[in-house]
Amino acid sequence: MTDLLPATDTEMLDPDLLATFCLVAETKNFSRAALRMGIAQPVVTRKVKRLEEVLGTPLFTRTNRGCELTQSGELLASRAMGILHQLEQLKQEVRHSGQVVAGTITLGMTHVAGTLLAPHLLPAVAAQWPNLRVSLVEGVSHVLSRLARDRELSLAILYDPPVDADLILTPLLMDRLYLVGAPGPAWQELKRPGVRSIATLPLVLPSAGQTVRVLLQDAFSEIGAPLVPAYEANSITLLKAMVAQGLGYTVLTLGAVADEVASGKLMAVPLAQQGMSIALTLASTREHSRLRTVQLMSELIATEIRRLAKSGAWPGSPHVMRG
Repeated sequence: MTDLLPATDTEMLDPDLLATFCLVAETKNFSRAALRMGIAQPVVTRKVKRLEEVLGTPLFTRTNRGCELTQSGELLASRAMGILHQLEQLKQEVRHSGQVVAGTITLGMTHVAGTLLAPHLLPAVAAQWPNLRVSLVEGVSHVLSRLARDRELSLAILYDPPVDADLILTPLLMDRLYLVGAPGPAWQELKRPGVRSIATLPLVLPSAGQTVRVLLQDAFSEIGAPLVPAYEANSITLLKAMVAQGLGYTVLTLGAVADEVASGKLMAVPLAQQGMSIALTLASTREHSRLRTVQLMSELIATEIRRLAKSGAWPGSPHVMRG
């Protein structure tokens, strides 16, 4: 077996070394990683050592149970999978350039966007590009934004992402926010709720950092009121369940509760205050946006979302952004 050559400052990162590193980082054990890869454990050790030589820093520290990432290893682990996904997509793009659209595209969606869009988008993709595989990832907006920035998603459909130099953001529509609660006589006083009126209610809200929570925090600050929810959760399903049990009121888009409102399980009225809307946005990195598959998928997503909104199939009569 040929010995590995010494690293140089200009040496490129080897995807094979990165893939090995990712598996060791996931398993936190060199032997388990070797078993998963079907190779001998010393080979895994050599590959990781080689990567450490290329980067000029240790990536793991040994423990009694296996290994732990160093600070440098944590940094690499946060980016490596995204780099590998991007390389794989680029390979597929080049392989099929000038031919049929094929390969895999990873698409992140919020719960609402996934529920309303996916049943229409996936058949359209299958009809136009039968050799293109779509991998769906559901998450809250701030997590999807991070995954897109780290190149782990080809595209993300999310609400109000922060401005980021690494991302290209395309607003698709403005979705109005609604006060949501269980049916009852209290709604007689809540026909046109504003921020001041909901500040007096027991609130069941998305966890800190989520889009709606951030918007409400700013709105409460403007009127000098503290935002102290009675309950909070990072899941729309949990929020709806708590509200249906009468534990309080929440604030969501109508698309998140359309089925429950139609069945009479919940009630929803739009917030009367101006600015209580969130922008459904398409996000991708600049590198991903140059890929033909991503460009085609972006156009299809925008077309489908705008079609659903204009036809009335997207609840809440959202304002469609020009595009």
